[in-house]
Amino acid sequence: MYHKLAIETSPLQAYASALIFSPTGSLMRRHFKKEEPKWITIKPATGDKWSACLQTLEGHRNSVSSVAFSHDSARLASASYDNTVRIWDASSGECLQTLEGHRDSVSSVAFSHDSARLASASYDNTVRIWDASSGECLQTLSIGKALSKISFDTTGSNLHTEIGTVALGASSNMTLGVTDPQDPRYQGWALSSDGAWITYNSENRVWLPSEYRPSCSAVLGKTIGIGVGSGKVWICNFKVDNSY
Repeated sequence: MYHKLAIETSPLQAYASALIFSPTGSLMRRHFKKEEPKWITIKPATGDKWSACLQTLEGHRNSVSSVAFSHDSARLASASYDNTVRIWDASSGECLQTLEGHRDSVSSVAFSHDSARLASASYDNTVRIWDASSGECLQTLSIGKALSKISFDTTGSNLHTEIGTVALGASSNMTLGVTDPQDPRYQGWALSSDGAWITYNSENRVWLPSEYRPSCSAVLGKTIGIGVGSGKVWICNFKVDNSY
């Protein structure tokens, strides 16, 4: 009964979700193998016993609050309540950098589109801009309030936030007013604001069961990384099927 509304509202999406997230050796998956949607690819593929974990990245001393892929897919950044940001090699899982300097928990991280810089927002009411290769802190902005979500614009000159746009060439001390942020998150593949759906251009496409609802997520083109409360990270890859 917990999923009654979602199943009644979007039965086909719930049916597709039940197939693609089931173990490959399950009776339902084997029986309905030909019915699986071909426009979804999950990497790593689900195994017979849910053995889909490619790597476990360990090193943070507290909960992870945010993750982000670099746009060249080579690195992964993670923000933590231990006041640090770590940059990992996405292939080997090696920790390349540990960025220290925030005086409180780090709430969000984002790479610039050229993958050269990394922005981190913290509950110490600051945003720091880092050199993603050397780990040097290039700029510290005192925002006046904590930010929960940040992202670079395509030029790399501004950061989009839930309270407005931060100009990176601005003074190091600033207080933003509330404005409508230019938010590109819901174009292309994305997650709905409540985390219950994978969307394409704001249209619900794949319904996520409660155990797959993200505690944090990262989107890179057609690839979505979902971190869940159990400690697992799921990586899903999609392609557009106009017949859908």
